[in-house]
Amino acid sequence: MGTPSWQHHDAQGPIELTPFRSKDALSQQQQQQHAEDQLQHHIMLDKEYGIQSSRKPKQWWEFLQHGGGWLLATAHIVTAIIGAGVLGLPYALSWLGWVGGIFILLLFYVITLWSSLMLAECHETNGVKHPTYRAAVLHVLGPVHAAILTLFQYFNLVLSSIGYTVAAGQSLRMLVGEVCGRTRFDTCYNKVWQMSLVFGVCQLFLSQLPSLEDAWWSSIIGAAMSFMYSTCALALGASKAHHRLGSVYGRHAAPVPKAMNIFNALGSIAFAYNFTGVLMEIQSTLHEPPKARINMRRAIHTGMGGSLLFYLAVSILGYLALGDGVPGDILTGFSGPAAVVSAANVMVLLHMLPAYQVFSQPVFHGTEQALTEHVPGVRRLPAWGLRIIVRSCYVVFTTTVAAVMPFFTDIIGLVGALVFWPAAVYYPVTMYKKLYNPRKPVRDLMFAMNVAAALTSAVAVVGASYNIATHVQNYTFGWF
Repeated sequence: MGTPSWQHHDAQGPIELTPFRSKDALSQQQQQQHAEDQLQHHIMLDKEYGIQSSRKPKQWWEFLQHGGGWLLATAHIVTAIIGAGVLGLPYALSWLGWVGGIFILLLFYVITLWSSLMLAECHETNGVKHPTYRAAVLHVLGPVHAAILTLFQYFNLVLSSIGYTVAAGQSLRMLVGEVCGRTRFDTCYNKVWQMSLVFGVCQLFLSQLPSLEDAWWSSIIGAAMSFMYSTCALALGASKAHHRLGSVYGRHAAPVPKAMNIFNALGSIAFAYNFTGVLMEIQSTLHEPPKARINMRRAIHTGMGGSLLFYLAVSILGYLALGDGVPGDILTGFSGPAAVVSAANVMVLLHMLPAYQVFSQPVFHGTEQALTEHVPGVRRLPAWGLRIIVRSCYVVFTTTVAAVMPFFTDIIGLVGALVFWPAAVYYPVTMYKKLYNPRKPVRDLMFAMNVAAALTSAVAVVGASYNIATHVQNYTFGWF
């Protein structure tokens, strides 16, 4: 690993920065002055571009703080990775087949692991720790790259909100269908789009909360529910795995639909592994000594390794149980035990309620801040009035899109495709190369991974878009 040597970009252009630990024989006073100058420069950029230091999370388990808090960081990583994306993995495996599916799951694990380790090394530059991913990109690569990353992150947030609305609608439809089956109602309003509207109405009220900082309990509930329904999916798959369904080559289809669904499956798997957006926030929770990057490496290996084993188990057991007939949401493919299926769908619903807010609150704050700064008339509105208008419009938009296009696997495939290359590969690799100037063989390997990830994202976008367009053409609302 080379000595960091890089240029810093601000609004006036590139500024040459000498490494904090220079090879030159600087006196202790010069080194201290250099660090203070760089710290002030970073603070100035933070203020200019609206980056605030992340708040330390509430600590619930003191024993997790042992050894710098890497156990707590591991828990955060597992919580960030394992979520709604796991429900679509058996469906992705059904298109890729046994060999291709398991290979892709392992390949994406290796790529995400390496890029996450590189990103962790970029958490501190010139003695300054970056509280967020965007702050690191801003300080290392400049405001243009920070704006590009922000654009992709907003795509991720908005599309994830739509996908979570669809997932909630599917789970609510299963629950209402179960009630209708027991009570024998003549008319049962249990279409996915209808249930998505019900979920949207709930979000209209939840979205009026100023922020989620004080509602820390919602994140605890969401994390617990994601673990529980993922475990239910694992148990349901294990209970039916004796069917030994599935095939080496996956589902049979015409060449074009087969290719498009394979491409979409790549996006779904990329979505399932995506956690780079919160990696630096997690790293900021670590205590020193030892160095945060040392404990973060340990947490990344442990958290991602555990998640990989869980993903393989859910995917393999689900495909063994349901074969090529596995649905996009694995929980909707089992008819029993009824109590377990219903409980799992309740857990999904309870997870989606706070998860929607976690993904939407940054959009709310960013939109409200932009309107306040750039639209003079908005400044005359009271804060609560602006909040009602902006957040209600956003919820109506995401709910409408989810009702019109209730295709969970296609949406998460599109999210994964759009975000995977720029956020999970390109910027970690680019920043690491700029900071550490690795040897040529390593740079060549990074270049190959970068190109492969870009091509994967491109074909996954094509596949997800094709599936959405095809399903929209064949989709009918149906009122009852």
